Amino acid sequence: MNGSGSGVTLAIADGIARIMLDRPAVGNAIDLPLARMAKPLVTLVNGPAAGAGFSLAILGDVVLSARSAHYTAAYGAIGLTADGGLSWLLPRLVGLRRAQEIILTNRRIKSEEAEAIGLVTRLVDDEALEAEGLALAARLADAPTAAYGAARTLLHDSFDTGFETQLDRELRSMAVAGAGEAQEGLAALLAKRPPNFRGA
Repeated sequence: MNGSGSGVTLAIADGIARIMLDRPAVGNAIDLPLARMAKPLVTLVNGPAAGAGFSLAILGDVVLSARSAHYTAAYGAIGLTADGGLSWLLPRLVGLRRAQEIILTNRRIKSEEAEAIGLVTRLVDDEALEAEGLALAARLADAPTAAYGAARTLLHDSFDTGFETQLDRELRSMAVAGAGEAQEGLAALLAKRPPNFRGA
């Protein structure tokens, strides 16, 4: 091969490397706000979830999977490593050993297995997925979203804190909730009526 061919190959490799650096940055701009928002996140998976789609699918606090859906890390097949938070999310959901196997072997995880190993919350018949997802989202929207958001943060933070620290964080979170939406919740309980957290 002559020198000009090597130069073209290096230029292509350099261009690919730049694209690979830019693309995850765009994905991170989507994933981080979803992970940090102060409301529960529901994700519905209605087909193949591969690569960044896999990461996004399992980012949900509640993940409803169509029975026809399946999950694949995909990156290793083309010589890439995981992005979109997959290397953080997956071990926390299914354990390190299983996460290693899923990412390194690149095998397809069918929906039944995904539910069995805790990758998704539950399976839903394909034709019912949208309706169940909307019903769940409506229930969560009517719930005490600030308290749920705080609970979401507590759950995420629990992996990085000791038990005493977590107890303290729970106490502080409870005090904030008690001065907020809990006032409506307690008033509704005493009045024996449904709470109206949207108006709280």
